[in-house]
Amino acid sequence: MTKEFHHVTVLLHETIDMLDVKPDGIYVDATLGGAGHSEYLLSKLSEKGH
Repeated sequence: MTKEFHHVTVLLHETIDMLDVKPDGIYVDATLGGAGHSEYLLSKLSEKGH
């Protein structure tokens, strides 16, 4: 039996706005889920961000 995983990212921009992301900041998304928030957060970081 194969289980299919479907994840819908909700409140993405509201979450990122509240985090006040800094390009050189260090962030941990311990929830990960479907990684929608993590992928967007990573796109906002510079080479110095983690």
